[in-house]
Amino acid sequence: MKITCIDFETANSARGSACSVGVAVIIDGAITETAERLIKPHPTYSYFEPFNIEIHGIRPRDVVTSPEFKELSPWLFELLKADLVVAHNAAFDMSVLRAVCDLYRLPYPEFDYFCTYKAAAQCWRHLENHKLNTLCDYIGHRFKHHNAEADAEAAGKVLLTMLAEAKTSCPKTLAGQLGLKLGKLTVDGYKPCSCKRPNKHSIAGAISHP
Repeated sequence: MKITCIDFETANSARGSACSVGVAVIIDGAITETAERLIKPHPTYSYFEPFNIEIHGIRPRDVVTSPEFKELSPWLFELLKADLVVAHNAAFDMSVLRAVCDLYRLPYPEFDYFCTYKAAAQCWRHLENHKLNTLCDYIGHRFKHHNAEADAEAAGKVLLTMLAEAKTSCPKTLAGQLGLKLGKLTVDGYKPCSCKRPNKHSIAGAISHP
């Protein structure tokens, strides 16, 4: 099974202002590839807000020679040809992807997607929150938060840990156990990832943490 984890960073609050995308590819239960590509934002949303710069550290000068999303899309869309796409707080990343596709009049790529934020909220209900850095502290994974490549890989690590604790290698089986309905992106639109029912019990932990 091929799973592609994805993360976007934006130049400002507009979803169409993607300035970085990170991916991590999981093949048969192991992360085999990670990558980050800086993106020159679409001219409509090319300004960088100080708040966003403070979060991810990307500045206008860093993307001056970077490709715009339209140039980058063939590379990314090929990676998104997977059995499943994964993102943490997938609603944000899917909205960014749809926004930049709309700006460049590109058809949406088609795939099912899994939100590790929603899954973790069902799987590890005892945690104080389900932000990516909180989850990585819990599973013992160190990473550079808000670097798109590192965030994509971290989402993959979170998914693999949940799968291990659930004693399954199939994210769709895990989703069924958690009452999670996969999201779907198609050329005609999208359906969000959602919880069909509350889950009263966490999956029993099966790993030790430092």
